[in-house]
Amino acid sequence: MKILFVASHWPLGASYGAQQRVLNIARLLSRFGDVSFVIVDPERADEEVVYRTKREFEVRRTFRPFSAPMLKPTDRVLHRCRYEFDPRYLWVPFTVTDSDRDALLDLIQQHDVVWVHTIKTANLFRISRWPHSVLDVDDLLSRYYRSTAQSGGSLVRRFLDLRLSWQWRRREQLFTERFDVVTVCSGDDRQYLGNQAKVHVIPNGFNPPAIRPRAPSDWCRIGFIGLLPYPPNRDGVTWFIRRVWPLIKRDVPRAELRLVGRGSDSHFTKLGPDIVGLGWLEDPGDEIATWSGMIVPIRSGGGTRIKVAEGFARRCPVVATTMGAFGYDLQNGEEILLGDEPRDFASACIRLLNNPQVGETISQKAYECFLERWTWDSYETVVGKVIQECLARSIRTHAGQGEAGVLTSDCQ
Repeated sequence: MKILFVASHWPLGASYGAQQRVLNIARLLSRFGDVSFVIVDPERADEEVVYRTKREFEVRRTFRPFSAPMLKPTDRVLHRCRYEFDPRYLWVPFTVTDSDRDALLDLIQQHDVVWVHTIKTANLFRISRWPHSVLDVDDLLSRYYRSTAQSGGSLVRRFLDLRLSWQWRRREQLFTERFDVVTVCSGDDRQYLGNQAKVHVIPNGFNPPAIRPRAPSDWCRIGFIGLLPYPPNRDGVTWFIRRVWPLIKRDVPRAELRLVGRGSDSHFTKLGPDIVGLGWLEDPGDEIATWSGMIVPIRSGGGTRIKVAEGFARRCPVVATTMGAFGYDLQNGEEILLGDEPRDFASACIRLLNNPQVGETISQKAYECFLERWTWDSYETVVGKVIQECLARSIRTHAGQGEAGVLTSDCQ
């Protein structure tokens, strides 16, 4: 079987949530067929990243999207109306050339299954109906924009986010028309899309790491891991430092906040006392082993947070907001500690700092739950079912049409 994976992330690039999902799903797909990649990357990738990717996967093409050309003044009103009210209108601010789209269409016909990561990547090519395709949605944008509207900001910003949420909600209702199968990160997201038979759940998971001895009692550390340029991470960490960290420092003066990930060694270290930014670490395992708890102070976003599964896999107790733990079906006080208000979040962190036994109990329950439900290997069966359903639906569609058809948008 030939499987074409279309993604905007290099699978062997620096580790972050979307990259980890692309890499691990690609490795699962490799158990069912030959996987080749189309990479859509606006920037030139590091040579070492390209080398590592090509050593494991065939890279058929790389495309570099560019800003869509400006419309004529006479066309702008019609465009604005279509974009606002027609969910089938595929204009995007970034696009690819017609020759790039034709090259992708040719590759699609050469493969049995086309796996597309995220709707924004799919829309770059202005293809309305993707044949023998799976759309992998790790972030439902209507939910993302609704959550940002609810998390604060100016009245104008909240109105704009609600408008975007409404627009994307209507587009999401077309996913099962445009693609043969859709995959999402959680049962909540599947229910949100209507519990349709064509929608399957592939959770964000983690690979069991090498066992490292934990020594949080020797330190007094709370930690965060994630890309800080990503708006939900940036907002969450800023909220934690400004609203929660002073409460923790008042009760535990020697506490230290450790930040790991690209951008963590920037201005965040200046927002409060005893904050250490470590930047991106290729292997953060030894660092996380010294934490009394991992925080996930996310207040907006969509999908699920891989950092939750990572904390569980590394046996590090996790403190999260309800949004941060979204999609994992967890019980507060059992596998995780939850708090949405600054005082509640701070109390959970202080509890871990002052009582290591509480952290050990919670992290052990979470680790057992992780092994049962959130390792990437455990998703092999569902990935196989998705492939088989994609093939079966594609055959039925082609039989009904008489031949395979690809519909492209008239948007230029």
